[in-house]
Amino acid sequence: MEGMAAGVARPRVVLVEPRVPGNLGFTARVLANFGLDDWWAVRGPAWRGSEAERTGAPARPALEALHETDSLSEAVADRTHLVGWTARTGGRRRLVPAHEVGEVARSWGPGARVAFLFGPEDRGLTNLQCEQCTVLATLPTPPGALASFNLSHAVALALQAWFLPEAPAWSREAASAEGATGLPGPALADVEEKIRLALEAHAVIRDSGFRDPSGEEVRGALRRILAQPMERRDLRTLQRILRHVEWLRSGAEERRRSPR
Repeated sequence: MEGMAAGVARPRVVLVEPRVPGNLGFTARVLANFGLDDWWAVRGPAWRGSEAERTGAPARPALEALHETDSLSEAVADRTHLVGWTARTGGRRRLVPAHEVGEVARSWGPGARVAFLFGPEDRGLTNLQCEQCTVLATLPTPPGALASFNLSHAVALALQAWFLPEAPAWSREAASAEGATGLPGPALADVEEKIRLALEAHAVIRDSGFRDPSGEEVRGALRRILAQPMERRDLRTLQRILRHVEWLRSGAEERRRSPR
């Protein structure tokens, strides 16, 4: 894209349960404006033969590039960082305004594989989906104004904020540092790896007898912890610890069952 700074992370756009086919076409046009074609629709409407073909006609290649899936996990499996875009406040949601997202991303480094998540037009991302995000971002509007944007407009504004010359300064600094040292940044665990770790951890915690009457306290804590960036080497260490704990527990049970 003309004017796009070299080295800026190119985010994947993930639309979660979009309802309006026309918005898929408009989003394809937005992605074409930014020279992007990595995007997914999770449980979205069929776009062929729909209004999307008209609204996305000027960007047919981008529209054809849309990946369709029924699983959000599949759409973000190889991503290391998830940015959830939402207009809803309250609860545990701590929102970063769009113009500060680039600054927040500075610490992620050039190896970050980022996905932008957008919820359905009528209700946005759920609390559960927000918990899985590394950071929650919002598009501020003036006091008293309508807070939510049309889906394709939100995608456009989010990408514009990400690619503003001021926002990607971290990428130029990181690229310069990498060129000076010749060393790559740390390898980061992706979402799929972190999900596997969460399942292992939950099984070990459950089998230990830890009381979780709601069944959600432990799962929620693990989701929030693993939403943060994690180096792959640290993930491997935690996996080894969990397997050692499970080995010790199995040995203790075997000794209890053995006749004396």
